[in-house]
Amino acid sequence: MKQFYNKIFIFLILFSSLGIVGVIHIEKPNSIEERNGVPETAAVSANLAAWIVVAGDRSDHDKLSYIRNGCNEVYEALNNRGFAASDIYYLDPWYSTVSNPLSPYRDANSTKANIQYAIETWAAGKVDSTHGLGIYLFDHGGTGYMCLPGPELYDTELNTYLDNLETSTGVNRIIIIYEACHSGSFINPVSKDNRIVVTATDITHNSYVNAGNDWAVFSESFWSSILQCKTIGTAFEDAVADVAALGYGSTQIPWIDDNHDETGNEVDSTGNLPNRGDGSDALNVWIGSGINCPLIFILIRPLRYYIPFQPIFIPVWVVIDSDSVIDRVYARVVPPNWVPPIGEPEDPQGAEGTALVDDTGIQLNLLFDSDGDGNFTGNLYYRNNPGFWDDEGDYKINFIAETQEGVIAKIESTVVTENPTGTPPPDTTTPSISITAPSPNAAISGIVDIIAKGDDDQVLNKIQIYVDGDLVKEEIMPAYLPYPEAIYNLNSSQYSSGLHIISATAFDGAGNNNTASIVVNIGARAIPGFDIPILIIGSILGIISIFAIKFKNGLRKKLKNYRN
Repeated sequence: MKQFYNKIFIFLILFSSLGIVGVIHIEKPNSIEERNGVPETAAVSANLAAWIVVAGDRSDHDKLSYIRNGCNEVYEALNNRGFAASDIYYLDPWYSTVSNPLSPYRDANSTKANIQYAIETWAAGKVDSTHGLGIYLFDHGGTGYMCLPGPELYDTELNTYLDNLETSTGVNRIIIIYEACHSGSFINPVSKDNRIVVTATDITHNSYVNAGNDWAVFSESFWSSILQCKTIGTAFEDAVADVAALGYGSTQIPWIDDNHDETGNEVDSTGNLPNRGDGSDALNVWIGSGINCPLIFILIRPLRYYIPFQPIFIPVWVVIDSDSVIDRVYARVVPPNWVPPIGEPEDPQGAEGTALVDDTGIQLNLLFDSDGDGNFTGNLYYRNNPGFWDDEGDYKINFIAETQEGVIAKIESTVVTENPTGTPPPDTTTPSISITAPSPNAAISGIVDIIAKGDDDQVLNKIQIYVDGDLVKEEIMPAYLPYPEAIYNLNSSQYSSGLHIISATAFDGAGNNNTASIVVNIGARAIPGFDIPILIIGSILGIISIFAIKFKNGLRKKLKNYRN
């Protein structure tokens, strides 16, 4: 029996030596999902038991229809994510008209007293130490306050209500999402332990109306991603990307704080979280439950094309795919030299805040799918808006597609260039090219994807991949966007150990080309997933351990025999 246990122990030592090797070796750079070099963990539910939705207003009722509609959209999104009507407390302004009726989901008027009641009394009956609270606020914002009918809600007051709720119930998870100009001013003091605070912009900048003129850019994209079952952090990243896609990247700076230091941060330079300590919690938390996650994608869009000065019409098309019913698709055209509109200054003497800024200076055109094949088309006619098309230069076209649930596709774009002849100028610019995988100087083994990506200001023709000067892959580009990546499956066992050069060359339609190169280190032939040198070292360590144990056991036997 002792010999049997010794054999098991020897096997465990050998197995553990291999385990040590497995931890050290990295076989494939994209085998583990990472963010900023940190492996991602599995997302978990925020486990919220209740939501409070608050639609604000000011004395002139400016854009109240947008605010009310946006809050209705959030209510419906929460329903879709599994929250019943009894789990949502909706505060809606008392003011209404025939064209802007009261919300059908309202529970009470939007007042400061009712917000306090909703948090300290209504929510107190819903939450506890394991079930949290979510809050969505939407209004015209001021620095440190939210516009409401009657007295305004100040950031310190909201923080007090939340503190009281935490004290009375022990609730330890609160999610706050605030859509308004200057909404980042609420992060200090509202940010506290176990709270995630998301704001549509920072302290000083504005928030903008969405392209559909019925909500706000940030919120529409954020809640669309929540509907697609993405985490809070990923939804934040998506919303930031869409704000930038519409041209507001420099005038609306969304913030997030989830490390509880009362300092909000934007995404990093690559558009990702975490950044400066914020975003790690949000990236691993989703809202609601269920598997109803509608998806919609813009599959194909046109390349840059050229039109003559004052064209009769401009044809536009885009191909959409969705597992849901597509509600609307439209093109948002941005003229040359367009700059984001600047909102009104905040009134320091009053509490009217800064109005949500309209998406102005652009042109919207609905696109239609006449035969149901997913190809949405339309024509932009000069006669309908002649002054709009009187400038030469680049007109940017954003494509926006939405499902009946309110899920929008990632905003994609193309460019229409107007010049006197309607023909492309001589192409003297080289295309761009980059190798996105593997990383430079990577140590690789097994089968590894080589991935190259290119682009051009006019037409990208092809991408070629080379290993040590030998052509191994050629990808011909289609006559539409997006350009596909060129991917080659490198079998490293077919190459000698040591340094090798990987190159990628992009060619444009005029024959201009550009090359990017990296060096990788291919290991010796190995057991998949293990480096031979480290494997040998690990095995030797295991053998040394075995001999040490055998020697010790043998010495014990000799001592026992001697004593007997």
